[in-house]
Amino acid sequence: MEFVLVNKKLTTTDIKSCLSYPTANLWAFQMVQRQNAIRFNARDPTGRVWEFKLCTRNHVRYTKPVIRGEWLDYVREKGLTVNDSIILTMVEDAENGVSYNIRVEPNTELAL
Repeated sequence: MEFVLVNKKLTTTDIKSCLSYPTANLWAFQMVQRQNAIRFNARDPTGRVWEFKLCTRNHVRYTKPVIRGEWLDYVREKGLTVNDSIILTMVEDAENGVSYNIRVEPNTELAL
């Protein structure tokens, strides 16, 4: 079964700093209590595996999760720009357990 964890148009912050991650989808990662980061690998359509790090703030009321790790390397290598869409999915498979996939849908809107 496949779950879409992130499906969003990228912002300037997403491509220059870190990717914001929806708080509602933190359930997809098993963070130990009092832990504020977890590393995970995601495979892109070319088969390359990227190591990302999901981080939350534990000292403020709003956790505001973000993805870091090799995120900025991914942005540079894929040539991502504002308004490109990023899709991060989690696949649950009885045979292989849990895996993550990441892909880009380039912005195809023409600027007027």
